[in-house]
Amino acid sequence: MSVIHLDLPWARKRWIENTVITIPKPEILKATLTQLAVLLLIVIALGIADSQLAASALMGGLIQILPQAWFSRQAFKYAGASKVDKVVRSMYRGELGKVVMTATLFAIVFTVSKQWNYPVLFTTFLVMIPLQWFLVKKSLRQ
Repeated sequence: MSVIHLDLPWARKRWIENTVITIPKPEILKATLTQLAVLLLIVIALGIADSQLAASALMGGLIQILPQAWFSRQAFKYAGASKVDKVVRSMYRGELGKVVMTATLFAIVFTVSKQWNYPVLFTTFLVMIPLQWFLVKKSLRQ
């Protein structure tokens, strides 16, 4: 077994060139599916009491989950130092799409029907945000 002394300039350069480090993409799809499962449980629980509460919770959750899924897909489309420009453009595109989708979905909900329970809708929307943070953080640790 040969030993390479990294204190020699040529050895260090060769070691760096031959070392490939890849950062795995986080399992965002798994986080999104888990969010949808939690939302489904909330909707079922509220559906037992009142269908209007269930529909409001469903809409609130989907208003958060769908744009976030779009952003996640865009944000992790590219990887690697050679694609930095594509990564940055993709992140901006994802964030812009997320904001536009969220605003559009809220506008649709507010204009299509007035039969929503707004406290339940907003609460479910807000509950999905830290849940998504937790799930993504958990997937990044693996």
